[in-house]
Amino acid sequence: MNARLRPTAVQLLNDARYSFAPDGEWDVFRQALIMLACYVAYDLSRALAQGREAIAMANGIYFMNLEKALGIWWEPWIQARVSAFEPLMTMLVWIYQYVHLPLIIGTMVWLFTQHRRHWTFYRNWFLAMNFIAVLVFALLPTAPPRMIFTSGVADMDFLHGVRSAIMENGMLANPFAAMPSLHFGYALFIGIMLYTLASGRWTRYLGFVYAFVIFVTIVATGNHFIVDAVAGGLVVLAAWVFAINIQPAVTPTPVTVRERDG
Repeated sequence: MNARLRPTAVQLLNDARYSFAPDGEWDVFRQALIMLACYVAYDLSRALAQGREAIAMANGIYFMNLEKALGIWWEPWIQARVSAFEPLMTMLVWIYQYVHLPLIIGTMVWLFTQHRRHWTFYRNWFLAMNFIAVLVFALLPTAPPRMIFTSGVADMDFLHGVRSAIMENGMLANPFAAMPSLHFGYALFIGIMLYTLASGRWTRYLGFVYAFVIFVTIVATGNHFIVDAVAGGLVVLAAWVFAINIQPAVTPTPVTVRERDG
């Protein structure tokens, strides 16, 4: 390669910086603040469930009985089948505790750096998901099946030493945020994002495989009802409708006849 055409280290660094921050470093900082504010607001809002334990337990029992009436009370059966193979249950407990947050952060960073022109739409979609879910958490605190001692569902996180107490609580921990399941909602969101934007065929379908794994995980570990996952999917859909409707209209650029004909 001609020495004059060989890229220098400075050029490569500038190209990398532009790919990460095409609108400048301040835009990166601003977007990071928006996402951080979303996370902080989500954590702080979960404290609203404190003191509403009786309501949450009653709601949990209601959803358990609803699934029984619908013929989809499969949680004890699923947990029993998965528990029969202990390494699988150990893996699902680990996935529930440690994969959820890093993966959503990683995919959002990938979206921002590799598909910047789609960032605003997916960011608004993600923020709307969290807003809707937090609103439901506040209005409808729901105990998970692991807390309902007549459900026949065990707390696998507690049995594996990940959770210190079955009735875990705290300023930033809401044990009554079962309905809807944002674990499943986030996983479905990731699946749709990868299917829409990823280039590799296997990568496009990997997100939906992950969503299925999360569905099995939240049910088998006793952290969510099946209807929680259904509600999580509906939250994703409602947030998508919101994001679509606030998306700014794109005004087509007029093209003259000479430009069109080349």
